[in-house]
Amino acid sequence: MERPVRQAYLNMIAMQVGPVLRGHGFKRSHGSFRRISDAGHAAIIEFQGSTGSWGDTSLFYVNLGVATASWLDWFQERLGGNHRDRPTASVAQWWTRLTAASRHSDGFDRWAIRSVEEADVCGGEVARELSERVIPIFDALLAHYVQLDEALANGRKDDLPALFHTRPSDPLNGIDHFGRLDHSYVAWMLSRRS
Repeated sequence: MERPVRQAYLNMIAMQVGPVLRGHGFKRSHGSFRRISDAGHAAIIEFQGSTGSWGDTSLFYVNLGVATASWLDWFQERLGGNHRDRPTASVAQWWTRLTAASRHSDGFDRWAIRSVEEADVCGGEVARELSERVIPIFDALLAHYVQLDEALANGRKDDLPALFHTRPSDPLNGIDHFGRLDHSYVAWMLSRRS
């Protein structure tokens, strides 16, 4: 069965959003875009189709995450898998979903494309949001998490409370998985010093 709106959604990712993200250093693998620095720190953007899609409507989420190389190593050591080379937003130190613009929302947490023509407008909006809002937040958060990692790598655990309070503002309301001293990541990082 032909699904033109679904194809328009896939084309939107490939032809509108993809070039913008490549311009910011991201590489695509299926519905995921990753920018992994030379040091191994990752910024992740994932397009996740929703099972609620039907006929002339394509619903999707845009998952976002950032993680340092050490966080990915810790996660991989704990759970196995290939988190260092192919990180996902769900294993990141910070993650959230990009809230759909009201004009492109299904009224819940999902982006919605209801016609082939709407896909172009939606693609422009997603690309603009990612480029202008999300990527600067990614960069600020990664710099913050790298600073936390450097303190731990140098055995400066006592610096963490003050550093936790310097976390950049987050207008995307993401989930910060590492913001407390009793996190098992702290013990793991300190154990690597010996």
